[in-house]
Amino acid sequence: MKLKIGISPCPNDTFIFHALLNHLIDVDTFEFEITFADVQSLNEGAQAGDFDIVKISYGNLWNVRDRYGLLYSGGAMGYGCGPLLLSTKSNSLDPDIPVGVPGENTTANALLRFWAAGEGVTYNAEYAVFDELYRELLNGDRKQSLVIHESRFTYEQDGLYLICDLGEYWERKTEAPIPLGGIAVRRDLGIDAASQVDGLIRRSVEFAWNNPEKSKSFIREHAQETEDSVIKSHIGLYVNNFSAHMGAKGKVAIERLQQLIAPGRESGSNLIY
Repeated sequence: MKLKIGISPCPNDTFIFHALLNHLIDVDTFEFEITFADVQSLNEGAQAGDFDIVKISYGNLWNVRDRYGLLYSGGAMGYGCGPLLLSTKSNSLDPDIPVGVPGENTTANALLRFWAAGEGVTYNAEYAVFDELYRELLNGDRKQSLVIHESRFTYEQDGLYLICDLGEYWERKTEAPIPLGGIAVRRDLGIDAASQVDGLIRRSVEFAWNNPEKSKSFIREHAQETEDSVIKSHIGLYVNNFSAHMGAKGKVAIERLQQLIAPGRESGSNLIY
């Protein structure tokens, strides 16, 4: 069975999927056609049904629930790993300056709305590709922006100011881990194929943990930041036990986020495959 799979080029995804994509584990009868793309492009691809398996923002899960179900393995969730709201000027948000956001349907945008509503903050969002946002902060084309991934490890040395760690805010308000992104599979593949893929991803994660040197060149080939210490920190933060299996705490966190995105919906809607 040949399956189209879409993931980001970020170190956590390439670390998790390296063994699967390079047949370092037995993938049985599956073949995978890989696409690397930024998170918003993956979200839009999921909405269009372009992939059989795709990394999506948990903030986009509600929009694709009829076509895709969530797998238990391969996602990004945890503590101290949320998006950062940064400025080139100060530690305060300027409501008169647009805020760069890495996509309308991203979890980052949902967490920004959650923070703004809780703190009574107003802002205007401008959507752009996530890696462009950080470059624009550094070259002066943008004054404040929401950033994700490797940027959390470099913003201080780059002279930027932290307005809010939105993940820390979420944790404090909800006492739940931060649900960033998960792996979704087309429902029409059937439960047997979905379960097999879920198991393969789990084995791929475990292979990566047991053989960290084998994926280094593959990860560096696709990463925005290629410094070893940054890549190592990124993987250490975003790949954890939730990546092998979200567990009960992970399911609760996803449910809390969906309640934020779609208030008033029926609780316990079937989002997980």
